[in-house]
Amino acid sequence: MTTTKSEQTTPAELLETFKGRSLKSIVIFTVAVHLVVLVATSASYFFKSGGEDTSKLGESERMDIAVREATASLREIAEKHGVKAQDLGSRFADGKPKPAASPAPVEAPADTEPAAPEPEKSAIEKDIEKVEPGPALPSVEDEDLFK
Repeated sequence: MTTTKSEQTTPAELLETFKGRSLKSIVIFTVAVHLVVLVATSASYFFKSGGEDTSKLGESERMDIAVREATASLREIAEKHGVKAQDLGSRFADGKPKPAASPAPVEAPADTEPAAPEPEKSAIEKDIEKVEPGPALPSVEDEDLFK
């Protein structure tokens, strides 16, 4: 579809369409759009959290609900990463994350040569590993600038 120069919209024509609009209508429109976006994005949270009222439950009942939610979350995470839920739970049982279980090390057959020794480090690598003391700091008690 081709348009001629006379059919194109100019900036002056665009400005004419907005003349006479009040600031009040623009602000109301902006607030309405923000409210719709806010309600649409948080609707799932409201439905999920609005279902249960735990204020009247005892501590043990609330603990049971929390355990059920945590178990469901662990199952979802385990399914996502292809791990058994029991294995995932046992990794965090003592509060410290444990590394994934690796297969048992395989011993090299006796007829193969031992692994080659590590190559000697370059001068740059040796320089990086050096630990040198920093510059001497002046004594704070020598001079008080705020007196």
